[in-house]
Amino acid sequence: MSAQQHVQSRIAGIILAGGRSSRMGRVKQLLPWRGTTLLGSVLALARRSRLDKLVLVLGCASEAILQTVDLQGAQVIVNPDYAQGQSTSLQAGLGALPEDIQAAVFLLGDQPLVTAAIIDLIISTYTETKAPLVIPVHAGRRGNPVLIHCSLFPELRALEGDTGARVMFERYADSICEVPVLDNSICRDIDTWEDYQELIGEGS
Repeated sequence: MSAQQHVQSRIAGIILAGGRSSRMGRVKQLLPWRGTTLLGSVLALARRSRLDKLVLVLGCASEAILQTVDLQGAQVIVNPDYAQGQSTSLQAGLGALPEDIQAAVFLLGDQPLVTAAIIDLIISTYTETKAPLVIPVHAGRRGNPVLIHCSLFPELRALEGDTGARVMFERYADSICEVPVLDNSICRDIDTWEDYQELIGEGS
């Protein structure tokens, strides 16, 4: 990528990993996976992508995560208001972005199967279409990560409670660009112990 292209496509990744893992009953970010942890894997894959900046938002169990996970290459933000819902983590991540960021890809800390290639596909689609919302789709089902243009950041900052960016999808339905993805990794997050056991059983 040339220097000019780099300036034109400043895309940040915001990894949301501040939840309480209430359905898991333990700190799911630290569950073992592929020689690291679930969150460690997400970070490693994000580092291999074309993202220009990487922000990791922590909340619950932040001290244990800081001591355990390789956080190289990521700016870490600890959200003290994580208990008030996902909107606070979105806003904490946005608050760490420099002014020249054109768009942000919001990744989930419990989706260790989302590859750098999928992230890059979303970025490439945005670069080609300039759509303010780019959402991956598998078999007709929308998933994550989602790319959001900076023109919509003020509306994200206005969200309250346990609300994510999904509430904006209906509001901007005509502006969404959907990206077909061949595998279901974009729809799989590890919420329960059963989800984790299924992941381990597949070995992939």
